[in-house]
Amino acid sequence: MRAKLLSSVCFMGLVLSPSIWGMEMSMMQDDERTSLGIKGTMQGEHQLSNMREHLSAISDIVRLMNTNKYDEASKIATEKLGLTLEKNSMCGSFKNQSFEQVGVSFHKAGDNLAQTLKTKDHAKSMVALEKVLNGCVMCHSTFKQ
Repeated sequence: MRAKLLSSVCFMGLVLSPSIWGMEMSMMQDDERTSLGIKGTMQGEHQLSNMREHLSAISDIVRLMNTNKYDEASKIATEKLGLTLEKNSMCGSFKNQSFEQVGVSFHKAGDNLAQTLKTKDHAKSMVALEKVLNGCVMCHSTFKQ
């Protein structure tokens, strides 16, 4: 009983320690990604919604690839990830040329994925999917709202 009480007190001391929390806050403040200046705005909410839609589309594409439904996966890649006039305009609406370039590259990779999926070649489709995901990683490691 005493051991449990002592370990609980020690645990609480660590959890509530200002140095632990200070370290966490310091890590958040050291975020050197480029801000798009849209956090808490309607544009920011719309962008979050778009990114969540991209992630959902990728999940659907993987599920469909795993059940050999490449035509359905291709359709999703075209509609949800591909470069449309609307998506091109959206990427340019942030007034950040680097963000626009990364976004357009991501959507072009989505178009390439859609075309590759039509071949029903799993290995090539995985390479194309990797390029889409690399676009996600590049964007999220470079930019923040």
